[in-house]
Amino acid sequence: MKTGIYVPIPHVTAHSARLGEVDAAGRRGLDPGTVDPGYRLALDSVTEAESLGFDIALFAERHLGTDLESWVLAAAVASHTHRITVMPAMNPDFWHPNIAAKMAATLDRVAPGRSAINFVTGWNTAENTFFSTVRPTGEEEKYSRAERYIETMRATWAADADLAAHLEEGEEFTAAPMPLVPAGGPPPFYTVSRSRRGLEMVARCADHWFVDYGTDPERPFAEVLETARVSVERMRERAARYNRTVGFGLSAFVVPAETERAGWDEVARLRAEATARSPELVIPKLGAVGAQLVGPAELIGERVAAYAEIGVDLVLCKYVPEPDALPRLASVLARDPAVARR
Repeated sequence: MKTGIYVPIPHVTAHSARLGEVDAAGRRGLDPGTVDPGYRLALDSVTEAESLGFDIALFAERHLGTDLESWVLAAAVASHTHRITVMPAMNPDFWHPNIAAKMAATLDRVAPGRSAINFVTGWNTAENTFFSTVRPTGEEEKYSRAERYIETMRATWAADADLAAHLEEGEEFTAAPMPLVPAGGPPPFYTVSRSRRGLEMVARCADHWFVDYGTDPERPFAEVLETARVSVERMRERAARYNRTVGFGLSAFVVPAETERAGWDEVARLRAEATARSPELVIPKLGAVGAQLVGPAELIGERVAAYAEIGVDLVLCKYVPEPDALPRLASVLARDPAVARR
């Protein structure tokens, strides 16, 4: 079982005093010689996570607000790391796949063999209006395009004429003859699609999928786990039809507390605060509490072990970026034998 973190940024992270400073600083200029607080928070978080044994750091892509650009930020932070995998997010609506392939190959050489891609196919009306020329399409066209996108990136990395040949002239994407290759081979694609056609895209193209455990945090954990188990089984069946296998991740907001009740009280407080600040960001910030990794360390460890039993091999953690958050999170996750044995 691997563990990872969402790198704290304003649009996807529960509020803390330091994150408030990041957001405020992003709205004004910096004095000469000053380090941007958003970059400093990301660097501190990732290097501390690496020192504590975390395996992967996800840099979410948010073009609105004061979030720093994910690929630039990931590359800057990666240059200070030695072991942890850096995984910036990428939505195919915003980048041509050959540019994306060049960016990914560059990142994988800054962090040799330690990069991955969080492939995001979701739609955000405001972001797509202001930052993209792609407009809404039907499910089939959307995911067929996403498959061609991944295929084009892989062909560009391979610099393989045979692989690129079937990408006919006149198509939207054609692989480029790019000699720069990723240091550690093609970076893996992680994705979280939920629709029927999106799941087919995962089965055909993705390397890892973040499992579906439902959206209702009020359900008994046994029901949440069963939803996740069924989603894993069905994805295995889908991937097998294409002679492929897919790894399984869990996106979870982890809330350690003395008791389970105290943990859910803290979730309620965070939800109320997020609602008061930015109602539209409650789900991006707190939706992952549905995994129910909330409460005492022993309970969280037991639940992580239960997810591992059904095939989950990565727990990617959201958390409140407070001074002692990462050591506490590492201690909690170490209660699961599958994590402790790594």
